[in-house]
Amino acid sequence: MLEGYSGKVRETLEKFNIDIGDLILIKDNNITYEGLLMPRYEIFDPNYITIKLSNGYNVGIRYKPSLEIKLINKYSKSEATFVKVEQEEIKNKIKISFIGTGGTILSKIDYKTGAVKPSFNVEDLIKLVEEYREDLKINMIELFKIFSEDMTVHHWEQLSETIYNEFKNGSQGIIVAHGTDTLGYTAAALSFSLQNLSHPIVLVGAQRSLDRPSSDAALNLKHSLFFSYKSKYSGVYVVMHSTISDNYCHAYRGTRVRKMHTSARDAFKSINAYPVAKIFDNEIIYIDTEGLLERDPNRVIQIYNKFEEKVFPLKVFPSMNDEIIYFLIERGYKGILIEGTGLGHVPFKIIEAIKYAIEKGLLVAMSSQCLYGRVNMHVYEKGRLLLKAGVIGAEDMFPETALVKMMWSLGNAKDLESAKELFLKNIAGEISQRTI
Repeated sequence: MLEGYSGKVRETLEKFNIDIGDLILIKDNNITYEGLLMPRYEIFDPNYITIKLSNGYNVGIRYKPSLEIKLINKYSKSEATFVKVEQEEIKNKIKISFIGTGGTILSKIDYKTGAVKPSFNVEDLIKLVEEYREDLKINMIELFKIFSEDMTVHHWEQLSETIYNEFKNGSQGIIVAHGTDTLGYTAAALSFSLQNLSHPIVLVGAQRSLDRPSSDAALNLKHSLFFSYKSKYSGVYVVMHSTISDNYCHAYRGTRVRKMHTSARDAFKSINAYPVAKIFDNEIIYIDTEGLLERDPNRVIQIYNKFEEKVFPLKVFPSMNDEIIYFLIERGYKGILIEGTGLGHVPFKIIEAIKYAIEKGLLVAMSSQCLYGRVNMHVYEKGRLLLKAGVIGAEDMFPETALVKMMWSLGNAKDLESAKELFLKNIAGEISQRTI
């Protein structure tokens, strides 16, 4: 079906039995283009043909009767492949679980509106790594089909349980396809809810869907799969582009990674830590593996997948008042994660409200809007007043990880004091003794 094409362009493509996904050649005077025919937005100029070149970029060619157009190959599933990764001979197939939750990596453009919407399924992504099928047994699970901003703690709980069961059923690596906007939150949630892992869990996303020009989905998927069964270490990781080019990815700790750009392919960065590894087509170069557990199939996984939903991130800003704090107390919130300024500060006029929240049994902790560095409430007077009131510092956790950890601590502790102890305990590398 020639989605988005009309008029003379459509007539010409139909004449040569050309459809979306076919490999075609177009010659315009002395310039020759070869690539896959792509759909077009219906709202755009209809007098163009769009093809995806071998380098991953799309190009639009203005139609004119003098164009030479030739069909090279009809679309087939086998065309969507990667460069072969050299591997050691594997006697038995490695069991990998691939869990789809939605997001851009499982989306495509609606060529009628130009909007991106969840559409692909996990089978569409697995086609891209078809060549691995000889060595891998991939169990495909389409768990959710949502954008990541729609994730809730209940999705985290269900995802954790699904991963736990996959490991119990013999999986030797888990890949989770996830939207990028809240990918860091989910990575932190899994880092706390699933402990003593025998094999790695790798979260992967894409800034641009597979059918967009220069999509990052293919390389991210390829390297996440490679890392999931070749990594020396267990744990929770995010694997995403490291540069704007398609040369390598980084693997980041699940508690130390944040989306730092709205649209760039290298949007993800480690916060207060170095990346764990650099991943190429057939090689993993480890950078910082301190505290990581090596893979061990005999290790018994532990699950603690309860999260308290009524936790609020309170961002400090100039001229704020204390009304929101009293509102949260009245509405039955169990915790407040303050995103303070600098070393962990708030305006004087909200300190009394914070004290009242703590007296009412809320867990209140302090992170910093600065992201990098460490909270230290011993330096200035207001910090000491907050400590005296019972506010606990989030050490060098950045706000998103600290928020998820508070949700997890309150969800799994038997009482408030136990929740405080859990929050201050280093579970998955989220707290370091020395901040870089």
